[in-house]
Amino acid sequence: MSKNPNYTGGERFNKLSKKDGYRSRAAYKLKQINKVHNLIKQNQNILDIGCAPGSWIQVLKELTKGKASITGIDILPMAKIEGITFLQKDLLEIKDEDLNQLFDLVLSDIAPNLSGIGITDSENMIELLNIEIYLINKYLVKGGSFLAKCFQGSSFDYLKGYMKKNFKEVIRIKPEASRISSKECYLLGKFKE
Repeated sequence: MSKNPNYTGGERFNKLSKKDGYRSRAAYKLKQINKVHNLIKQNQNILDIGCAPGSWIQVLKELTKGKASITGIDILPMAKIEGITFLQKDLLEIKDEDLNQLFDLVLSDIAPNLSGIGITDSENMIELLNIEIYLINKYLVKGGSFLAKCFQGSSFDYLKGYMKKNFKEVIRIKPEASRISSKECYLLGKFKE
């Protein structure tokens, strides 16, 4: 929990996630983003990169009422969610036969383990973004959308540069469920060219 006495958002969303049965408060980040940007729809093929513990998958399943093809990938284990395809794999080891389809929407709330050393954390985040970009270039349909976590600074600039070249619309998002003091934000690329 945050030691900042002015910050109560994280605690509020942590309690709410337990009450509502979500695996983490990250569920509210996706719900808040979707409420404004209407990304998640029935009959989509959706990929969640770095999906463990599964709160975004829970939201995807809930919002599509189970009428979407949802795939999650993470190197960490994730407790089963009925009707979801889960691949416990290193992102660098993903092959065509693992995914065997294109996706309308790709989401990622993944972040490296933070060391507190700014340059190292930025480099590690950019390394993850490069893997995500590789997967996007290969598996996101033309006209599809990509939502990814990044941090203000070099990883934000890097991802924004990629998105501006590859998507018709790029939007920076800071959901209410994110800590105000955190450098975390999300970039949404809409309508892949």
